[in-house]
Amino acid sequence: VGKSALVYRFIHNKVLADSRATVGIAFFKQNLVDSETGEDYTLQIWDTAGQEKFQSVTTHHYRAADGALLVFDITNEQSFRHLDRWLSELRENTDPNVVVALVGTKVDLSGKRAVSLERATAYAKDNGLLYMETSSLWDKHQGTGKDTSAGVERVFLRLLRAIVSSQKDLGRNPARLDISGYSEARGKGQVTLGADAGRGESQRGCEC
Repeated sequence: VGKSALVYRFIHNKVLADSRATVGIAFFKQNLVDSETGEDYTLQIWDTAGQEKFQSVTTHHYRAADGALLVFDITNEQSFRHLDRWLSELRENTDPNVVVALVGTKVDLSGKRAVSLERATAYAKDNGLLYMETSSLWDKHQGTGKDTSAGVERVFLRLLRAIVSSQKDLGRNPARLDISGYSEARGKGQVTLGADAGRGESQRGCEC
C-alpha cells in the first residue's frame, strides 16, 4: 500500500527504488522540529510487515508505540476494507491512549481513487483517528499541513503534535515518555511510532 515508501520519503526525501515488501521489522530514527514550538524530537519508527507470518513479531512492537500510522491505498478498495482488522489488532496490543492516524496513500493517483475522501474521513471520525492523505512521490515538505493532503513530513508532524498534546492531557512529560513493554530508557524528546498497513491479498506481492 506504500507504507515503506512513505517512511523512506520521510527519512531520505527520495523515492524508494526497491519496493519489496517489508520482512519482519524495519527500524529508523529521524529528527523532527516542530516549527510552531521550536522543540526538537527524535522519532523512533518501526515499519512492520503486513504478512500474516510476521504477526507475532509485529504485535510485540505495538506495545512500545506512542502513536501509530494505519495506512491504506486510496486506489485499492480491499486495503480499506481490511482496516477494521488492523485497527482491532492495534488496539488490542497498545496503550488505550495511543494516538492513531489513518493515512491514505497514493493520492497522486486521485484519478484512480477507489475510496472517496468523504468515506475515509467518516471512517476516521467514527473511530477517533486523525486523517491525512499523502504520496511518496511528493517532496516531503510539500503543503502547509492545514489541508487533508500534504507531504509526508506534515503527516508525521501532525501525529507528533497530537501525541505531545495527549501526553500533556494525561499529565505525562512529553519530553520523556515511559512506555509499557519497552525496557530501554529513552532520551529526551524521543517518540516511538508504529507504522502498519491494511493488509489484503494484493499485499502478498509488491505494493510499496
